[in-house]
Amino acid sequence: MIREIRKSIKHERRHVRVDWMVALTLLILLIFSCIMVYSASMIGNKYGTFTSSVPVEASYFLKRQAAWAVLSYVAFLFFSVAIPHEFFKNKKLLQHGFWGMLILLVIPLLLPAINGARSWIRLGALSFQPSTLAQLFIIIYMAFILETRKVKLRQLCTSSELFSIFSIPLALIAVIALQNDTGMILITLSVIGIMTLCSNIHFKNIKKILTLAIIGVAFLIMYALTKASFSNGTSYRTNRLKVFLNPFSENLSAAADQVINSYIAFGNGGLVGRGLGNSIQKLGYLPEAHTDFILAIIAEELGLIGVLFVIALLGLLIGKVIFAGTKSKNTFSAMYALGFASLLIVQAVVNIGGVTASIPMTGVPLPFISNGGSSLLILSVGLGIATNVLSHVKYLREQK
Repeated sequence: MIREIRKSIKHERRHVRVDWMVALTLLILLIFSCIMVYSASMIGNKYGTFTSSVPVEASYFLKRQAAWAVLSYVAFLFFSVAIPHEFFKNKKLLQHGFWGMLILLVIPLLLPAINGARSWIRLGALSFQPSTLAQLFIIIYMAFILETRKVKLRQLCTSSELFSIFSIPLALIAVIALQNDTGMILITLSVIGIMTLCSNIHFKNIKKILTLAIIGVAFLIMYALTKASFSNGTSYRTNRLKVFLNPFSENLSAAADQVINSYIAFGNGGLVGRGLGNSIQKLGYLPEAHTDFILAIIAEELGLIGVLFVIALLGLLIGKVIFAGTKSKNTFSAMYALGFASLLIVQAVVNIGGVTASIPMTGVPLPFISNGGSSLLILSVGLGIATNVLSHVKYLREQK
């Protein structure tokens, strides 16, 4: 099978069909990310604002982000050109990948919680969030299932049959849920739901899957909102829900600082912003200025124009990936591309919604912009695989 794939890749010459618009857009986003991470953190670093009160050099996060950006772009090019997307459609590879992912996801459960969640593995100065890799693996596995079991799924299945078919993604989701990372689990479930809706399976099977998912999500939301409204609990998650319900409550002054100062940042920015490097809210007012709330700093320094610039670049990438999914003649390729596009969409919407307090904060980074090595690298790998699909689509269109 691998020999046939290599022969096909050589014949199609996918390396000369890599979409230059995707490659250029990602490069611009990564460069812009480094600029904004540096701008958001350079002053706070001198006072240890983002490093547990330990002063570091102004370029501390810039150097780290630049290193990850270079590695991420190399990974993007590698998976775009050298690794055919058909390579991941391998049952044995996916089985080994499942056990590897399971081990990686269990390790954080044995470590101390960070911001209420046990989802990080720290090795000295380096940190890694296995659930971000699990998201990409789940998308690949879902694409594999929706192709290899498509004949079965086009027929009416019992609930037990559906559970058996989707058991591996469900097992990984269950472990992610144990990590207490609400944002990650909701994004992953949303991606699976979108992929299911986009697949050509029996309508009643879709109805069963979505009904169970909606009931589960609705139950969790109602439980969380009820706890936030009527409980005096001070848990991290409860405080975030209370902040969403009323960020200006006197009892939540510390927990609501991020949201209120994000409001101020957007208000200060206006249309064109205060100018690059001139943000006020990054001076210790926004605790996560270079990560989850970097869009607020972009809004303050570059204004609405800067925010729209970022959204336009992300929209261009998403549009290209969706195009690859809708034009692909192969179920695996189509489902992967649409799944990865949905991941970018949902993650961006959740981050923007949290920064603007349109939804509760979930600690989700803005794709390709926020400081963070593991997210940047894994999303770049995912985009590389999607770009390889796009190269294959280009070849098919040229043969017509």
